Amino acid sequence: MDTNHFAWSLRIRNLSTTRYEKNIPETTNGLQPGGGTVRARDTEQRLMTRGIERVCVIGAGISGLACALAMAGRGIRVEVLGASTRPCASPVHLEIAPSMLRDLVHLGVGEDCVRTGFAYQGMDVVDGRGRRLFELPTERLAGQRYPAALGICHRDLRQILECAAMARGVIVKRGARVTAVQPHGVHMRAELESGEAVEADIALLAAGAGSDLRAALFPRSCPPDDVGQAWWYALVPRPVDLDRPLIGIGQAGRRAILVPVRHDTAGLALIEARRASNPDSAIPHLRTVLASFAPRLRAVADRLTADTPVALRPARSGLLASPWHRGGVLAVGDCAHALPPHFGQATAQAVEDARVLGELLARTSDRAVLFEAFERRRLERVRHVHRLTATAARWDVEPDSEADLSLLMNQLTQTVAHPS
Repeated sequence: MDTNHFAWSLRIRNLSTTRYEKNIPETTNGLQPGGGTVRARDTEQRLMTRGIERVCVIGAGISGLACALAMAGRGIRVEVLGASTRPCASPVHLEIAPSMLRDLVHLGVGEDCVRTGFAYQGMDVVDGRGRRLFELPTERLAGQRYPAALGICHRDLRQILECAAMARGVIVKRGARVTAVQPHGVHMRAELESGEAVEADIALLAAGAGSDLRAALFPRSCPPDDVGQAWWYALVPRPVDLDRPLIGIGQAGRRAILVPVRHDTAGLALIEARRASNPDSAIPHLRTVLASFAPRLRAVADRLTADTPVALRPARSGLLASPWHRGGVLAVGDCAHALPPHFGQATAQAVEDARVLGELLARTSDRAVLFEAFERRRLERVRHVHRLTATAARWDVEPDSEADLSLLMNQLTQTVAHPS
């Protein structure tokens, strides 16, 4: 095991510590029958000023579980509804950037993440021959007791968040596909495919950028753009000399990233332009592409076997049109801000949503105040991070001689240096 990673693990062990509509038909002139706009306005006012005691979270991924954990920490009764019958076992890794580790510590799961993942500081960027071009620094934002950054398996972080949330009383239901969310009296009602329904004071939509519910609840918002990138993911045995992420610059806009995620495991991400059709066999394709990279990355091809699970994800980019709430539904995570995966910010900003929600719930239980304050704290921050990550994605797709990845990283570091 890498000595630096072991030291951090030991230190942590020793710490003490369907479309949204009212249930009232509209008339042809847009007024509400049987009371007109006054009744509708009164109903909406009562909905928006009611205190928050119960929350329904739609989506049991990183974003939904992190928000559930944060809200449960404020005494809220939370129920998480996941569409899949079992947790995702995708071979995807995550880079827990410094700002994300800071927020995970705030949520109370930082130590578990350090014990499970792989601590590192800095990232090396190399050319096709393996020559080091520059280092991307990682600032220590979580405090001196914690490392600067971590690599971790997606499934491991999801499990950490789910266990912590359940320990705080959160109910997690699997195979609970939500087909519609509508107001029901003074509550919000999530209707399930099974015919059941869950009522809560507010509903958090954390079902992803491609969710049908996102399109139904926010019909004026466009779906995220496909940036033209394919991200291949795989988990491989960790090379003994890999103690921090290695980013390889390839040809035709390709990038290869190797990240230590456990003492014996590394996460591989291979980024290339989207194809009209995917290769018939992923492993031979990845081996062929890796052959054009630096020697240390080329060697990873031998660690890919016929049994190695591989995931392919398109990179998407786009922000939900403001406001991010409608009635008693608030969009979070990818539903509100779909970011390219660059610099680990897609997941980092989802976790930051959770932290902000938890902090705001300590100050108010008024729904309208909560939603407006959440958007004030998050909108400009997310817009700035989105601009930076979208620029990095564009440079991959359209290589630019003036591109400066190090400068972009510095700008991002300054943006997220302090909590939102």
